[in-house]
Amino acid sequence: MDWFVIALTVFLTFISPVNLIGDRLIAEQIRSRVYQVEDLSVRVDNAPSFQAVQGKIERLRIASRGLEIVPELRLEQVQLETDPIDLRWQSLSGADLAQLRQALRQPLQGAMEVVITEADVNRALADPKIKARLETLLNRVIPEDAPRFQIDGIQVDFLDGDAKDTANAGRLGLTFNLRQRLDPNGESEALTIAIETGLRVENGDRLTLIDPVVKLDGRKISSRIVDSITGSFINKLSLKRLEKQGITARVLRYQITADQADFSVFASLQPSEKP
Repeated sequence: MDWFVIALTVFLTFISPVNLIGDRLIAEQIRSRVYQVEDLSVRVDNAPSFQAVQGKIERLRIASRGLEIVPELRLEQVQLETDPIDLRWQSLSGADLAQLRQALRQPLQGAMEVVITEADVNRALADPKIKARLETLLNRVIPEDAPRFQIDGIQVDFLDGDAKDTANAGRLGLTFNLRQRLDPNGESEALTIAIETGLRVENGDRLTLIDPVVKLDGRKISSRIVDSITGSFINKLSLKRLEKQGITARVLRYQITADQADFSVFASLQPSEKP
């Protein structure tokens, strides 16, 4: 969610009074700052238009298809729509969360919908840069005296859920092909970890795994061990942790099908308290 707020801050600098020159040119500014976007539409609503000079915008709407903020990851669709915006332009000088909160006269809030395909996720996971980052994260969570892991490949599978059951709207499969060198002078040992789990969002802010199954080289791992590993990891995914930064976020809807996942999120950013 932090990247979403930063991206919105950058966008607001595009439509400051200096740059307030029309929806089409604003869209061109966005195109120039992302790696690629196949289709993009922007609409800034103001009535009357002079309110924008005062930092007031009735509504901001962005719709895109094939958006690549970075070349490693493509988003099939991204749609953003805000409630009325009221801020001080002169206080907004960069993509900084603290500056944005200081510039706000009232909470900044809106909804975003994202659609991502299974093919695009797997293409991203095959990228050497992303694999290197995931490899670093993986080796951080294992004991320092344990042998290091090397990631040969990761595969994601989106599995159909029950469309009538909003509490269990899809399952996710993950397969990790790893190598671990047990002996510094010996050959590395290959192993495969396969995970399949349902997903549920509780109270709009907390992710829960439903009936997770983990297999190591085809052998099922005890559910007690799985629960102990995933418990601390899931706690870090709670959206409530963002409230310390003045952000309230809730997942409104999500669905996983055989080839894509889509979700909608509502977020509100509170102005910083004046000293």
